[in-house]
This record gives sequence, structure tokens and C-alpha cells, in this order.
Amino acid sequence: MIISPPLAHSIVEETERIISRNINFMDGEGKIIASTDPNRIGHFHGGAYTVLQRHQSLVIEEDDELEGTRKGINFPVFLHDQIIGVIGITGAPEEIKQMGEVIQKMTEILVKEAYLDEQLELEDRAKEAFIDEWIDGKWENDKLFASRGWILGINVHIPRVAVILDMIGMNDLIYDKLSSYQADVKGELEIQRFRRDILQEIQSRFPPNSQHVIIPTGSTRYTLLLSVNDQVPESNRKRKIQYRLEQIQQAIESTYPFTMAAGIGRMYNTPREISKSVQESEKALLHSRKQSNLFFYDQLGIESFLYDLSPEVRIDFVERILPLERVEKKDQLIQTLETFYKANGSIQKASSELFIHKNTLQYRLKKISELTGYDPRNYEDAVLLQVALAFYKSNPA
Repeated sequence: MIISPPLAHSIVEETERIISRNINFMDGEGKIIASTDPNRIGHFHGGAYTVLQRHQSLVIEEDDELEGTRKGINFPVFLHDQIIGVIGITGAPEEIKQMGEVIQKMTEILVKEAYLDEQLELEDRAKEAFIDEWIDGKWENDKLFASRGWILGINVHIPRVAVILDMIGMNDLIYDKLSSYQADVKGELEIQRFRRDILQEIQSRFPPNSQHVIIPTGSTRYTLLLSVNDQVPESNRKRKIQYRLEQIQQAIESTYPFTMAAGIGRMYNTPREISKSVQESEKALLHSRKQSNLFFYDQLGIESFLYDLSPEVRIDFVERILPLERVEKKDQLIQTLETFYKANGSIQKASSELFIHKNTLQYRLKKISELTGYDPRNYEDAVLLQVALAFYKSNPA
């Protein structure tokens, strides 16, 4: 492990709080890369170079006894029995020797923690790269791909359901945080911690050491590849998924100032099919985002394919079937049609849902027919009107 200047600087800051002395950290070549005295950073330290050669501490009795040195003690810093740097403490050797040994051990503990964090980060990156490839479904050799999964602790051969969670309003919060930090490095680190906290909140709702795969995908989204039991009835499986997602939603919305939407794909049994479930969860999410709720792909009707069409195509269709720009009470027209079709064309039920008289509903439907040229009560016309409604609701405002 090569100690970076930022890590060395954090170690120097931490140790100075304890000993209140001038502290230096030297790299594997004897160069000072962090110090409580900024003027010494970048200079060669002859004492550190000697420590690196001998693998043992070195006492400096006088200033400039060796090139770039001052009176004090320099201690080797080990990681896995290899010397990776030197920590130096300026002062009278007899005064700092005992405290210096404590600082040496503390430094080694801090370095080890940083090493473990680095390894975990590398493992997370490897896992995310593997999952990205899995979601795309474009690997070449099935056996090799499955073996890579086993190395990462992922069994790609069990049945899974893809879920995409989207934190609606999180980007606004991130923008506010970055603005408050004036877009400096500290602000970016705060955002990364913030995203990790949300990831941990999601992960905490599932059993540890399970085969559920959960990764961040984008600035506000998290993709879940949930392992499921294909032997239980589908209704039970969906209830269990919905229960866990509702727990996550409640936890997120009670902790953070934004809402959560979720799109859930269908279950698939083979590794290459998981990309289908992810695509389905994307479509379900587009629908659920409008209401900040949870939505299963197989609940979609026309919406299951309308997002494959460009916004321009959808807008053109709406303008031809539902010329809403000529309507004074546009919201009333849309509500009337939606309620009428949800009631399966029942005048009695729809008028009751709308809290209006049956004759009033009949009048509204007649006006819609006159306005659009399509009769809501005619089967063929109704299909076109329902598609236009779905297209209208899918287009951005």
C-alpha cells in the first residue's frame, strides 16, 4: 500500500491532537509528505531514509544530524510486516520516547483501517462492474461469468426480481448541500457519505449475508436484484416484496426530505433474463414516479409499451385524438374519461364516483364526443381515447 499525502495529512492531524508536538510523515523514499510544519513538506528526510533501510526506529540527537532532520525520534510504520512509511516526532528524545511508541502503534492502526477501507472500496467497484455487466446481459461465456459471480459471493443462477428505487427530490437536496459547501471537496465527501447512508438504510431491511444484490445506480437511484423463491405462489412473493419496499419507503421518507418511488419487474430464472426484469422495472418506475409509490410491471396496461415511443409521437397522437388546447375545463374532461373507463363504462358507477348526476355525466360524454369526434361509449373510439389519455399522462409537462 502506498500512503497518499491526504491520508498522511489526516494521520498527522490525528496524532498532533494527542501529543501536541511537531509531527512529520515520510513516504517510502524518505520524502516528507505531511507535516504540522507546512514548510517541511516535500523535503528529503535523512533520518527517515535510514529508518527505511534498517527497519527500526532512529533517534536524532541534534538538528541537521542527517539531511533535513531535527532533534527527535523517527519510527517505522508497518503494514503486514512491510515498512510503508516513517512517522517522526520533533522534540527531546527522552521526553517523547514513550509517547512516540504509542503514536507509532496508533499510526499503524490508522494505516490498517485505511487499507481495509481501500480494499472494501475496490471490492465494491468490482462488484458494481460485474452487476453492470449482468444488467446489460452482454457477457460472452456463461461459465466464466458465473464463476466471477461466485468469487464476489453472488449466485447468478437463482430466481430474481429486479427493483429500481428512485429518491424523488434528492437531487435538489444534493444541490443545496453542494451550494452550502461552495462546491469544495468537503461538500462532495459529504454527498458520498449521504448516498452511503441511504444505501445502508436499504440494505438494513434485508437479512445479512443474503443473496439480495443492492447497488447505487446514478445519483438518486438504487438497483435491487432480489433473490426470490419460485416455489411459492406469485401473489405471496409480490406481497413479501411490497412489504419490504414499503418498510424502506417509510424509513426513507421519515428520515429525509424527499419521497421514494419503486418500479418492480417480473421474476426470471436464468442469468441472461435479469436484464428483462431490469427493463421492466424501469418502465414501472416511470409510471410510479408520477405518484411516488410502488408499481409492479405487470400492473401496467398501455404504459408497458408507450414509453418505447418517442415523446414527439405521443404528443402528436394526443393532439389528434384529444385536442385539449380547445378545452376550457381540461382537468374535468380528463377526470371524466378516466373515471368512466375505470368504471368499465358504467354510467351509474362513474357518476357516483364523480359525485354528479347521471344526466350530467351523459351530457359531459356527449360534449367530449362533439369536441373530439370520438364517442367515449363506442368501443373502437374508446380504445383510441384511452391510448390518448395514457400518452397524455406519460408526456412531461
